[in-house]
Amino acid sequence: MKILFIKPTQLSEEKATLLMTELTQVLSYKGVEDMTTHLLLELDNEVVDIMSIQQLFALFEHWNIDKSPLESLLQLVDVQ
Repeated sequence: MKILFIKPTQLSEEKATLLMTELTQVLSYKGVEDMTTHLLLELDNEVVDIMSIQQLFALFEHWNIDKSPLESLLQLVDVQ
């Protein structure tokens, strides 16, 4: 599963590196692509669970990122 979200603005290089590091620590992390103004986060469909989703919601909250792209993850967990 891939999730496209708007990258936080005005990040220093150090903070941008920290954000990328935090994304790699999400349990279902598979990869991330920097698309200048957005990030495309790839998650492993076999590993996505409520813990991964909670990690992402907390991370998005911390970095003040719009959480609406995560709604599809909640639906995925409800189905399983």
